[in-house]
Amino acid sequence: MQTLALSSMPSMLSLYAKAARKKGHAGELPALSVSVAGVRANAQDVKTYEKICHFPQSRFLPATFLHILAFPLHMRLLTDPTMPLKPMGLVHVRNTLRQLRPVEKGELLHIECSIGESREVEAGLEFDILTRIEASGELVYEGISTNLRRQSSPSAGGKKQHQAFDALDVIQTWSLGSSLGRQYGAVSGDRNPIHLWPVTAKLFGFKRHIAHGMWSKARCLAALTDDIAGQPFELEVVFKTPVFLPAKVEFSRTSTTAKDAEGRKVDFRLRSSSGKPHLEGRLTLI
Repeated sequence: MQTLALSSMPSMLSLYAKAARKKGHAGELPALSVSVAGVRANAQDVKTYEKICHFPQSRFLPATFLHILAFPLHMRLLTDPTMPLKPMGLVHVRNTLRQLRPVEKGELLHIECSIGESREVEAGLEFDILTRIEASGELVYEGISTNLRRQSSPSAGGKKQHQAFDALDVIQTWSLGSSLGRQYGAVSGDRNPIHLWPVTAKLFGFKRHIAHGMWSKARCLAALTDDIAGQPFELEVVFKTPVFLPAKVEFSRTSTTAKDAEGRKVDFRLRSSSGKPHLEGRLTLI
């Protein structure tokens, strides 16, 4: 594994410029890792993120914001000359995070991301990007982002990880505006054209622009805050179908009486008002 230790986070503007120019080539995915020490979350970015994703105010970072902090390193890996895949057009199909303890908003963090396993699936080539975050030498967060280089239609999702849930109560209905992708992209740094405008999304085969999968995951996590109550947890999701903006979606979850015997697992789903599943996930207290 080749590890690149950077002195600071790379510029997202320069990374997107590289991504737009990058051409794919033949070859295996590289054994590559990149890290940055001394990372601290920007207070205004966190405040904006909390508002967009509906997190309650807290002295701790939302767990999904740790993914945001690591995202420039994901892009650095994807734009490396040794990476044979083009970054533009990749689809985020699954995401798992494990938060081992709450992270204070002002803590200094060491973030390392690496290329993980890859596999051929019916829809194309899947591969993982692994994230590890430490604070004061203590591991506080691990993440797995699974991406797909598509060989079929834009609506094709990843392989199914969860069974359909029988006892999910519709808890909330959320109205998503057309500008959601631009708002989330501004605070997250993820300005993939498929999320910004109908015209830019159509360049990549989508009929309209779509919501970020990690916004959907964050919004679901915010709705599950009371179930976590500061405990260590794992949150895994499968992104099933795109949420075309604007949209109205329904958040469903296992009822409190339908949880597992110890009350440590909650299954949840985000779907359209017509019942089309967009996201399925599971929260597990660890």
